[in-house]
This record gives sequence, C-alpha cells and structure tokens, in this order.
Amino acid sequence: MNTDSLRQLIALAETGSFSEAASKLGVTQPAISLTVKKIEADLDVRLFQRRGNRYIPSDMGRVFLDHARKVVEAEDRMMADLARAKGGSIGKLHIASSNIPGEYVLPLLLGDLRKEHPGIEPVVEIMDSSKVVAAMLAGVYELGFIGSEPKRGDLELVPFCPDELRVICHPRHPLAGKRSVRPAKLKEERFVLREEGSGTRDIMLKALADAGLDIRSLRVEMELGSTSSVISAVESGLGISLVSAWATAAPLSEGRVSTINVSGLRAKRDFKMVWRKDHVLTSPARTFTEFIKDKRDFLKKYGRSVEAGAHQKSQGA
Repeated sequence: MNTDSLRQLIALAETGSFSEAASKLGVTQPAISLTVKKIEADLDVRLFQRRGNRYIPSDMGRVFLDHARKVVEAEDRMMADLARAKGGSIGKLHIASSNIPGEYVLPLLLGDLRKEHPGIEPVVEIMDSSKVVAAMLAGVYELGFIGSEPKRGDLELVPFCPDELRVICHPRHPLAGKRSVRPAKLKEERFVLREEGSGTRDIMLKALADAGLDIRSLRVEMELGSTSSVISAVESGLGISLVSAWATAAPLSEGRVSTINVSGLRAKRDFKMVWRKDHVLTSPARTFTEFIKDKRDFLKKYGRSVEAGAHQKSQGA
C-alpha cells in the first residue's frame, strides 16, 4: 500500500466510477480495480459496494478513506515543505472550479502563473458550485473556485472577481435590444436554466425573485449542465436565460444571441476562491492564492470591459 494507491481509492470514492477515477488520475481502469482488490485482500475488509452503476464506500471504507485523506494531505504538505526548503514551489495543484471561473476566468491567469512559477502544475476540474464545496469538504481538492455563496463556517472564502448576469435571447426575439422591459413581461417567456447546484442558477432565481417575479411559476423549458449548452439552447430559440457576462461576450459580438434590458433586474456577484479552514495549505497552494489575490485589480478592470462590451452590443441590437 502506498500513497498512489490511496489516491486511487479516494478518486473512486469521489467519482463512484472506476473509469472516471482512472481518467481523473491518468491511469487505467484495471489498475484501479487491482488496487482495490489487493487492499481489500490485505486488510480483509470490503471497502466499496455497488449501488446501481456506481460504487460507494462501505462503513469500513469510510473509516479507511478518512485516514487515507489525512495520509495523502500529509504527503502533500511534506513535499511542499521540502520544495520550499529548496527555494521554490513545485508540484501539482489540484483545483476544483465551477463552470464560469473555470472556463472563462482562470484560463486568463494560468499562463502568467506558469511563467512566474514554472514549478507549479495546476490541474483544474470543472463541476458545479455545490460539488466544488462538497469536494473541498471531503478533502479531494486543496483549492476551489465558485460562483455561489455557501453558508458555512468551515470554509475560507476570498472574493477575487466580479460578475454580472445578463438576460439573453435569440437575436430575433421580440424583446431583443429594447431599452427597458418590465420584469412582469418575463412571465410570458420560456426559461432555460442551469442544473440544480449551479451558482449561476442560484443567482438567477434570486435576481428574478427580487425583481418581483414568482419563480415558482416560471415556464421552464429545460435544465442544462453547462453555460455553453444554455447559450446554445438560447441561440436555437428554445427560450431565454440569465448568463454570466464573462460567457456572453463572444456570442453577443458574433450576433448569435442578443440581450433583454430588464428594468430593476440586478444579478451581480463575486466569484470566490475557497479552501478548508482546518487545512494547512501546501506551498504551491499558498503561492497560487497570493497570485490570484494580486490579480484582483486586473480582473475587475477586465470584467468591467466585458460588461461594457456586452452593454454596448445590447444597445446596438
């Protein structure tokens, strides 16, 4: 038993799938299967049980995984401390990110990170905000980036990037580009939503409710698992939605979607960097958090230019 095998079992517990765990770690599915069988045989316990097409930890498995995570975290801290003693931050940094920061914001920064800190290799996994929080609490990732506002006292939350949601529609929609639309007009529209657990969905529904709409009576056409799929659905005329200005810049400039200017509708938020308060960050993680904090002014200016561009496009539609 070594820490690589422990990481394989942790990945299996997180994904519930041998193939997904193998893909995540860059190993083969049979390798993980053999690891599980060997450790179960060595310990004479059953660590996982099958439920439908997923694998979940048994009672003994949960005990095992709790200690396995601590061992892996201890190894990561040791390697980081050794790297720091040698004068630099090196190693992989496993990051969980929700859709918008992971696909639109972090890629703007990672090139500079690699130039300034070539020893840090970021590995970013994309999931919705609720799954990021769950994975952070489970110790699967060291850092996370989310668009929601979790009400938890055991997580450190650092705002780092502003965002605003815009109402988007098909370019030939009757309300496209109008200077002022009353919120009540949206009651007649079909909505395309992100899935449950999405930070964008939470902000969208709160903004609509604050504007006086009964969100229980929304005409929901469909729910989709990514921002890009929502934009594609709107582009094809399936309904309207509220989408981050970071994601709408290109579709608006290309004329694939348009915006609806709804009076009194405010959907602003800050993306947040998150980690467990009880976790001692490794050297690469500490370096990365300071790097992100140093980029906050740049992201504010960039975000304002994105929002201004979207606004100009909507006025010209």
